[in-house]
Amino acid sequence: MTVTANGRTARATKRKFGFITKQGRYISGDVLDRYAHKNAHKDESKQLTDRFDERYNADGLLPPLYNPELLAQLLEINTYHYGACKTKARDTAGLGWSLLPVAGSEPEESAPPEELLRFFRSLPMPLAIMLDRAQLDYEAIGWGALELVREGYDPQAPLATLAHVPAHTLRAHRDGNRYAQIRGTKKRWFKAAGEEIDVHQGTGQVYRQGQLAPEVRATEIAWWQNYTPRSDYYGLPDVMPALGALHGDLARRDFNIAFFDNYGVPAYAVTITGDFDEGDIDEDTGQSDLEAAIEEHFRELAKHPHSVITLSLPTRSDGQEVNIEFHPLSVDIKEASFRLFRQDNRDEILAAHRVPPYRAGIAETGSLGGSTAREATEIYKRSVIEPRQMILEAIIDLHVLQRGFEITGWHFKLADIDNSDAKQDMDLLGVLVDKGAAWPDEMRAHFAARFGLDPKRELPGAEAPAEESSEESAA
Repeated sequence: MTVTANGRTARATKRKFGFITKQGRYISGDVLDRYAHKNAHKDESKQLTDRFDERYNADGLLPPLYNPELLAQLLEINTYHYGACKTKARDTAGLGWSLLPVAGSEPEESAPPEELLRFFRSLPMPLAIMLDRAQLDYEAIGWGALELVREGYDPQAPLATLAHVPAHTLRAHRDGNRYAQIRGTKKRWFKAAGEEIDVHQGTGQVYRQGQLAPEVRATEIAWWQNYTPRSDYYGLPDVMPALGALHGDLARRDFNIAFFDNYGVPAYAVTITGDFDEGDIDEDTGQSDLEAAIEEHFRELAKHPHSVITLSLPTRSDGQEVNIEFHPLSVDIKEASFRLFRQDNRDEILAAHRVPPYRAGIAETGSLGGSTAREATEIYKRSVIEPRQMILEAIIDLHVLQRGFEITGWHFKLADIDNSDAKQDMDLLGVLVDKGAAWPDEMRAHFAARFGLDPKRELPGAEAPAEESSEESAA
């Protein structure tokens, strides 16, 4: 709002609205404040800070490339980012698991070892849920972690339990053998899985294996990250290249909310010229009585739309004119532009995650009107999900089966996503039955498990013709 008297500009308010970069892009002040926390005074900054700020140099820990607290918070500000992370985590690790014989080996038993099955059944949380949570950390923050606890805290004993460790609470030591965790005011140390050392759980001091008492011996951490060339210790989430789209969509959302909060009242510039009395100046806000009165009128207008504003201005001398003009800065809301902007942001976020729109709950059709869901899901399964499953399977095989129980003849396998299309399969089998290339009972057997059918029940009139005798065949 601009208020002038006799051609002079009134005192500006102290509020900081934003900045224009050399490239002509606008950056709001609150966004800059959020990411400029390193130069802000602690008593003034209210954004999330790194809980390890005071411990990096003291404990020899390495800071990650980005604040994990802020990366975790991104899940809460964008629907598509949250959905993509949850979808990838669930498709990778949350659909179930099985134990299979290792290819080319002959296990001593036809069934998985009972001690291994007993271990998985005794976990405080179902393994699928545990791995799903660890994988969600991997997608949102860039790395995941599992705690391995051995019986009696003996480094040579079998595993006693397995637990998920929230990734944002962990930091890696520069030696690569230790990890520190801070939860609230407490700190706990862990050693990297497979390292033949002892680490004091309270101090992080390294000792020769077997030298520490079991009650103060640190447990192990199995750690895996989404590799980035910029760090040997931490990873990056897939969404980082689309960070601008995330915040752009947030700005679009906030703009629309503000518009409707104001009942669609456009922004105005109010110009007052003439010999008028501004009133007293407030020392705290820097506003004159006139400025405060105009702002109060607009607040009332937002509460009571289509009402009338009445301003009464006292003049300094008789016979002087006072002109008041209201200039709307923005009247039209270009809904189509906002829709395109949101769709562009959505597409960029999903492209960064490499999640097809169909998996994120968005229905799309191909150029000829047909659905591309099955083809896109197959590509997503092969290029995104299966590599992640291979990493998790290798971790469980190495640290649980082989090092935890010395089992080498069995392999941990995560369940694949179901990419079948019942309608497409039914149409294809229907054509084969009509052409005589398949029997109806074969079609029934194919869909029996999916629809709960009895594959052995005979279909009326569907009997196959009796086979010709060998004599008739010879003739």
